[in-house]
Amino acid sequence: MFQDVQNNLIVVCSGTKGVGKTWLAVSLAEALSLKKEKVLFFDADAGAENIAFQRGLKKNTIYREMIKGKITLNNAVCRYEKLKFDAIYANALENVLNAFPAGRAQILALDLKNLSKLYGHVVADCSNDNVVLKNILQNAAGKIVLILGAGKNALSDAYRELENIKKICFEPEVGVVVNHALSKSEGEQIFATLESANNRFIGLKLKLLGVIDQDGCIRDCVLSKASLFERYPSSQSLKNVVSIAEAICKKGDV
Repeated sequence: MFQDVQNNLIVVCSGTKGVGKTWLAVSLAEALSLKKEKVLFFDADAGAENIAFQRGLKKNTIYREMIKGKITLNNAVCRYEKLKFDAIYANALENVLNAFPAGRAQILALDLKNLSKLYGHVVADCSNDNVVLKNILQNAAGKIVLILGAGKNALSDAYRELENIKKICFEPEVGVVVNHALSKSEGEQIFATLESANNRFIGLKLKLLGVIDQDGCIRDCVLSKASLFERYPSSQSLKNVVSIAEAICKKGDV
């Protein structure tokens, strides 16, 4: 990990797909922007339901142009009124980042670190499809946020991700969010089980950032490509997201 005191790069990852990682990464960027700080969202997960899909953003060729060396990362920043933050994103289902070789991925991460100096927070949504880029971004991160669901394979998938983080990062700050939990107590129990296994075999310092219950409000927002902040401003899920964002911002805490 880069040892900058002011490392404001937040890398959001998961051990598997389908746990609501991208939705939460986008929502965290919105919550952080409410703190009156400039926020940049970097889409390193150009999958089926990336930020372009979830927010109905217009198509662009930015990532293809970056691969060809036609534009630099700072010229790829997009600003939309429907977003409360800046974004660098790819089109849905356009996994062009998978074409980035290791050397280019390293340069991309360094460029992102330099660009982050212009922002209060940078949220990077990472995919497991490009393991090299994910590893490089995790290594560059100031804080890593691991999302896991409540399914039967959630713990084993999250454990494998922690093993990988241990291999590639030096003293990483890792925060955990349990999504799709039936209740707060269930989420806390899932975290306790993961923490116990981590303490016994891996040895990372983990912190539970929060639990997000299964909520029809979230499902409606995903289907409607809408923001939870605008559609359900008084929902418990929104309060949970804001609380998680506040926990991330605490100095010395993930």
